Amino acid sequence: MKKHLIYTATLAIVALASCTSEKTPQTQTDRTTITSPSESHSMHMATAGTAQAVMTEEGLPKDLVCMVNNAYMGGKKQFPVAFENKMYYGCCEMCVKTIQNEREVRYATDPVTGEEVDKSKAFIALKPGSNNGDVLYFASEDTYKQYTK
Repeated sequence: MKKHLIYTATLAIVALASCTSEKTPQTQTDRTTITSPSESHSMHMATAGTAQAVMTEEGLPKDLVCMVNNAYMGGKKQFPVAFENKMYYGCCEMCVKTIQNEREVRYATDPVTGEEVDKSKAFIALKPGSNNGDVLYFASEDTYKQYTK
């Protein structure tokens, strides 16, 4: 039992440490000093939605959305994650690993049709009424328009 607890604690420390030892994409500005792993991930979420989101004909730019946290990240470019000839995005090294290892993170459910949507191909839009940058994934712009009627 004690051995299992030590193993679990070690895994938790490694997972949390990956966010604090992150490398910033070249397109992002340097972050302020972060003192703890939980503060690091909080910092990612604190920046979500802080800038005016710019919708294009294809929805929100995918490279500005953390697809693990399902959040528009305040206009900051995210880490690109190539997987199975598709491109996903995450806000930190921990998100990159999660995208590579967990299928359920790469897919969402279209709120109109209920169908599974690959986030790399989805029409992404801010969730109405969300103040923290939450996003929704749609199968197409048409289902997004149905949702907003």
